[in-house]
Amino acid sequence: MNPAVKEIFDKIEIGYNEIIRLYRSVPVTTVLADSLPNGWSVKDVLAHIAAWEWRCASLLDASHNTKALLKAQPDVDALNREIYEARKEWGWEEVEYDFRAAHQTLLEAIRQLPSRQLNDEFVQRAIADETWEHYDEHLEDLRRWRQRLNR
Repeated sequence: MNPAVKEIFDKIEIGYNEIIRLYRSVPVTTVLADSLPNGWSVKDVLAHIAAWEWRCASLLDASHNTKALLKAQPDVDALNREIYEARKEWGWEEVEYDFRAAHQTLLEAIRQLPSRQLNDEFVQRAIADETWEHYDEHLEDLRRWRQRLNR
């Protein structure tokens, strides 16, 4: 595997696995509680991340011959509100399943990219934005949440 591609996978897995470690073994009622600073629950964060990973996988699948779709700039706030509203009533099991399925689908979409696309800096930047850098936006709140539980 190309070292740059291996680094992409490593960074994605490090962030993703940390998220799992933070909520694993926590009672479901705690995961469902709206206890994060933005008023969301851990379940909401996972549903949010999964939705963005599904979106990224879909864009990557359609980007084998072009970067045009990856250049589109959505209204992030509106999309986040839409995602939250669409998934807020989902149960924990559905969210956790979707979180894991989205992640596997995203990894497969990355694996399926032609080398010229995967080695392209712009494509790598798009992947970073939608994966480990996106995880980082939520990890600090999740870490603090977990620390509060451990007290």
